Amino acid sequence: MTAPPEAQGTDGPDLRWYVYDRHATLLHVAGTLSDAETWAVAHWGVVEVGDREEVADNDYWYLLLAAMPDKGDYHSRDFQARIVRHDRVIALGRNPQATPRYPS
Repeated sequence: MTAPPEAQGTDGPDLRWYVYDRHATLLHVAGTLSDAETWAVAHWGVVEVGDREEVADNDYWYLLLAAMPDKGDYHSRDFQARIVRHDRVIALGRNPQATPRYPS
């Protein structure tokens, strides 16, 4: 499988990136897109990015795959994340001042 193309988000002054899970729960806020992606990969123990789609400018959806669970451990290994820049958070009607579940 080939790696998905790199996200092309641009960072501007004071434009933070918000990491949401598949339930639209705010998990983390990062200073750059790269930091947000790195946090998501570490948080879920990702071994492969199954898919990355640009929903809109500065708004990315990810299918993330974690390592196979141990035998007898029946946890899901696929996770969905949406990483969104501050201006897009406002456009979506979400609260940019919300407290993330996992603050820095």
